[in-house]
Amino acid sequence: MLRPLSLALVLCLPAALSAQARLGPAEKRPKLTAGADTNDAAAYFAHASRLLEEKPEEAAAAFYWAARLDPSSAEALDGRRAALLMKKPTTLKLYMEGGRRARANKELRAIDSLQFRALRLDPLYFRKYDHIMLMDYYRTDLRRAYPTASSSEIDLVIRDYLTRGSHYMRGWTFYAEGRMAEALEAYGMAMKNAKNKGGLHLERARVMTLQGHLPKAVEEFRLAADAYVKVEEDKDEDVVFYNSKALIEHSAGVLYARMNQADSAKAALGRAITEDLSYFAAHLELGRLALTQKDTATALSEFALAAELAADEPIAHYLQGMTLVAAGQPAEAVAPLKQAITLEPMYAGSHFVLGQALERTGDAAGARAAYTQYLALAPRRDLERRDVAKQRLAALPQ
Repeated sequence: MLRPLSLALVLCLPAALSAQARLGPAEKRPKLTAGADTNDAAAYFAHASRLLEEKPEEAAAAFYWAARLDPSSAEALDGRRAALLMKKPTTLKLYMEGGRRARANKELRAIDSLQFRALRLDPLYFRKYDHIMLMDYYRTDLRRAYPTASSSEIDLVIRDYLTRGSHYMRGWTFYAEGRMAEALEAYGMAMKNAKNKGGLHLERARVMTLQGHLPKAVEEFRLAADAYVKVEEDKDEDVVFYNSKALIEHSAGVLYARMNQADSAKAALGRAITEDLSYFAAHLELGRLALTQKDTATALSEFALAAELAADEPIAHYLQGMTLVAAGQPAEAVAPLKQAITLEPMYAGSHFVLGQALERTGDAAGARAAYTQYLALAPRRDLERRDVAKQRLAALPQ
């Protein structure tokens, strides 16, 4: 039997490779404030958010650890994307100005993949860091041009420029600042003269979602899908990352599910899969929806498909394993849970559920090791699971 420390070392061996593929180069853990829980993704996320504008390099490391401790967090992935761009002004400049050089840049493509992953984990998350990046981009140029100007003066000039720009720019700025009613009004004005209205319908849908106007948001997603035209990259195309029709349908499916309209949710998610057969996120959402309807067989099928399509996403394998355990199939759950741990050994939840699976298959030694590893990694606020793990360790034979 492996001792807990040995198990931790073994599990961490492949972590550098899997985490690097998902999050970029490995980062040293930043030091948190006294009393902060170093097992808690939220502590690193809060630390990163505070530091992003002043110390983007340290923020990038903190977002990295937030994403490792919680691989389901879209916000942590997006925060890391912003921090990686902001820590190198030349990279941020290239990203903001776009064009052929930006599309061909390997570093930008790697950073952009973080947003790709984030949107599939949660297509409706609030993209609050875009505005911080844009402000930083303009500040760099203005500080060079006006070295004696104060920070407040520079920020005033930038905000004045942004809010006096096109209706689309104003809408985007208001959205990023959390001024949703004004964003909706500006996007509506932009709609009057827009040739391709699909992107504006999409942004209006996201604003309405954050406002809680879900039926109206769904209608806007439908209009966005109807207007969607896939643009092939050409020499004049400045888009490094674009939203797909599959993502639009996924977004609508999530909203239908929130409104307890299961049939409409399934139809939208089915359209996402038809649009892109590799779109694993729709299978994840269909699996979650099936669980709410107590349809375990469908949930297991959908999670298995998601795990097959998203071989490098730990959360997909975790959900498959967790559902198998809940369905009374612990032996079948062991393999996906071990795969989830191979991909991300720092996620405590996978160790806890693996402990349950191993205990129920009669592997007491393996269960003890998994529960012990869970307790070493679990955040303090995970009270219920921590109590269960301690109780099971006390009950298991030595």
